[in-house]
Amino acid sequence: MKRHLVLIVLVVGMLMISVVANQSVKAQETGIALGLGLGAAPDYEGSDDYQAVPIPFVNIMWSNHMSINLLGNKAKMNLLPSPIWKAGVVGEYIAERDDVDNNRVDRLKDVDTSLMLGGFLGFEYANWSASIEAMTDVADGNDGAIVRLNGGYRIPIDQSWLLSLGAFTTWADDDYMEAYFEIDKRDSDRSGLRTYKADSGLKDVGLNLAASFKPWRHWGLMGLVSYKRLLNDAEDSPVVDDEGNENQFTGGILVIYNF
Repeated sequence: MKRHLVLIVLVVGMLMISVVANQSVKAQETGIALGLGLGAAPDYEGSDDYQAVPIPFVNIMWSNHMSINLLGNKAKMNLLPSPIWKAGVVGEYIAERDDVDNNRVDRLKDVDTSLMLGGFLGFEYANWSASIEAMTDVADGNDGAIVRLNGGYRIPIDQSWLLSLGAFTTWADDDYMEAYFEIDKRDSDRSGLRTYKADSGLKDVGLNLAASFKPWRHWGLMGLVSYKRLLNDAEDSPVVDDEGNENQFTGGILVIYNF
């Protein structure tokens, strides 16, 4: 089922490319921006311990509205030559769960590094945006799949300041939920946590806030804050309910150079 979801998104995206490519497209300026920052994120999904993380940033746009964007652990490549409709490839890196601060969770079996890869379909109109993403693990880490809905609104304050507000929710399949939230008998014996079965379903809901400040021609700053609330079987897992926290925060600040 998870591979069918990814295939559906990719096929729809390719069909839209064939339609929009035959239409006239308004010119768009090209641009390249590179940045690097430092932030804080949970030690693992559901943890109440936080660790420092690097935040890389890459944004490349070319004249037919196509683009490549990398922010933190997530990358998107838009392949649609349209000023409104967006579709293409999306990927997300999830670090291995190993050697975490919580002693009980650390005794659970390790979850290897995962590379979630798939497609997305969305639109940007005026200051509004929305998209759907479908990704499956191609690195044999969690072996799972997720589908995420995103919505956003941009608020230009003046020529130097831009605020971006966003909301999202994520569905995860059985394999993903089992990898991060389920505890079998062997894990229970090792960790002392109760056994727990985690099934597919809505995993989280959250909000994003980004503030961009560009007082100079080439240099700028970006601040990021994100809140995620774990839901359902993710929230009730002993990894979260007993040893962690269902409320997850991330944040950081970046320095960006625009070419």
